[in-house]
Amino acid sequence: MTGSPHRSPPPLQTDVQVVLLSGRDREDAARLLSLIAGGKPEPQATPPPQAPDESQAGKDRLKACARRLYEERQRRNLHFGSQMFGEPAWEILLILYLEDSGERQAQARLVELSGASRSTGQRWVDHLVRKELAKREEHPTDRRRNFISLSDKGRHLLELYLSETCR
Repeated sequence: MTGSPHRSPPPLQTDVQVVLLSGRDREDAARLLSLIAGGKPEPQATPPPQAPDESQAGKDRLKACARRLYEERQRRNLHFGSQMFGEPAWEILLILYLEDSGERQAQARLVELSGASRSTGQRWVDHLVRKELAKREEHPTDRRRNFISLSDKGRHLLELYLSETCR
C-alpha cells in the first residue's frame, strides 16, 4: 500500500482576525447569504422613512434639533479647527434651514457663516443649487451679489433627515 486514502486536514490558521459587525452589517450579510443560497431576500428590518411632523410643535422640534447640530459643529470647530471636519455644504444647508423665515440670505454672508473660504463656499453653493437643494436669486441692482434660499426639496429632505435623527 502506497498511502492512506484519507488526507489530513489543513493546519488551522493562527492569524485569524475578528471583525465586529453592526446590526445593519449582520442584516446585510444574512440577506446576501440568503441570495447566494438561492433563497428570497428577507425584508429589511429598517422601517421606511416617515414624513416629518407638520405641526408647529413638530417644526419647532426640528429647528431645535438643527440648532443643536449646528452648535455642536461650531463647538467642535473651536477645539479642532474647521479644516479637520470641513463640510461646507452641510453647514450651508443648516444655516439656510435655521434662518429660513422667508427671507433670503446674501451668498457672501452665507459662505462666511459656513466657515469656508469664499471660493470653496461659492463652489458648494453652486453644487446645492444644481442639486435643487437651494435656490439662487440675483440681486435686483447689484450683479455682483446673489441671494440664496432653501428650496422646497432641500427643506423636505432636511426635515426628513432631522425627524429620523432627532427622535
